[in-house]
Amino acid sequence: MRFIHSARTEYRSLKRATDAAVEPVSVSEAKAHLRVDTSDDDTYIGTLITAARQWAEAYIDRTLVYTQWQMKLDTFPWEVEMPRPPMSQAGTTTAVSITYTISDSQTTATLSTSEYRVDRDSTPGVARTNYGGSWPSHLADQNSITVTWWGGYGASGSDVPAAIRHAILMHVGHLYERRLAADNVASNEVPFGVKALLDSQKWGQYR
Repeated sequence: MRFIHSARTEYRSLKRATDAAVEPVSVSEAKAHLRVDTSDDDTYIGTLITAARQWAEAYIDRTLVYTQWQMKLDTFPWEVEMPRPPMSQAGTTTAVSITYTISDSQTTATLSTSEYRVDRDSTPGVARTNYGGSWPSHLADQNSITVTWWGGYGASGSDVPAAIRHAILMHVGHLYERRLAADNVASNEVPFGVKALLDSQKWGQYR
């Protein structure tokens, strides 16, 4: 189920089923950017990278490194949009699963992949019924349908566009230098340069 909020469509049930195995930038890359030459803050810098990556994904509404997403719906829409593009295009991370609750028995069934088409080139990715086909009847109730898929530019940080990777490095630098929510010098607003780089990678809004 999705709902409109401030000109964006938010998905109340969207969650990460499997998080990214690596980050778009490594700790060593971040340390080079920060000009840090000791290992004392390696763990801390790693957490900043993860925080900056998750913020960037939310800001541009994209997935960076291969991540498995799960979304629940109450009923089948005309077509099922799978947010946080791009969809994974190759390898073992292309699986899409659609399960639903059967009305009579209230048991869960998995819809055969032969019953629908997946458009991975659409932004966001979309699952549609076959030509002349229809979605199965199901129990019309909250979260009765579960959709699982993979998104991301690739399995490696180097697959992520350079503008996004540099924005993450800049954001990490900001967080590393400003460890409080606010101080006498500056508030915790994300720097303009970070947003400017990420804005170049936005694809649009859900309608």
